[in-house]
Amino acid sequence: MEISVTLDLMCSMESKIVIFEGNMKDGLFTRSKRFYPEDFSEEDIYEAYKKCRIGLGEKCGFSGLKMFHPIQKMEDNDNYPDDKAVILDEKYMQKEDYFTEKIETDILIISDKYPKVAVCHNMADCPVLIAEDRRQGVTALAHCGIYHINRGLPKAIIKSLIDNCNSNPEDIYLYIGSHISKDSYIYDTYPQQATNNEIWQDAITFKDNKYYIDLERAILNQLKDYPLAEIIISPIDTATNPDYASHRMEKLGNTSKKGQNIVGFYYKD
Repeated sequence: MEISVTLDLMCSMESKIVIFEGNMKDGLFTRSKRFYPEDFSEEDIYEAYKKCRIGLGEKCGFSGLKMFHPIQKMEDNDNYPDDKAVILDEKYMQKEDYFTEKIETDILIISDKYPKVAVCHNMADCPVLIAEDRRQGVTALAHCGIYHINRGLPKAIIKSLIDNCNSNPEDIYLYIGSHISKDSYIYDTYPQQATNNEIWQDAITFKDNKYYIDLERAILNQLKDYPLAEIIISPIDTATNPDYASHRMEKLGNTSKKGQNIVGFYYKD
């Protein structure tokens, strides 16, 4: 699936990027061993993932060997500081397969100096955010699960462009990628990772002895201080769309939803 964020009639500046989403119809987009046959080696996993990346690139207009994917921490640890941002340049582009670069970070930033170089992150239910500063020609990407939303990563994506690229929030167009909807994201108990009351205000609803989790609202709650040019939200619910993998639905017993999707972007020529 390819999604374009170029909305010429609505926007004062034209987008320079192409946003793409790969789902189960396009392949399996993960390094995690649990998704592969038990006898698969690390090399087997790499080759299988590589094949899917190349196929997706051919479909969406870029090279599957020119893709960057950050290695993101999923809980508090000392791997790197919270909200770390890495700006991609030539020093990261020396290998035949950019995907083999081990970049431990929350946020990846790239400029329009590098057309057809994709930046991406795999996902199953939690959105990938893409923030494009159309005036400066720089774009940031980060995957935002409950843990990352709770510690303010969506706000940090915007701040990373302001601090590192002198961006003006009014020039930033934010895309919130496909994700599980509030009507599908249901817990029996209050989610333990949702500890920041300000961020989760009106984003967790208790109804019929269930907790309904609204990731969109939690993201928007922390962006209200930034007058962004536009926020574009994918309408796709990973839980109900048959083409998309969903970790939550798999956990509830729907094995047809086992897998990982991928969301990313690249600059046009």
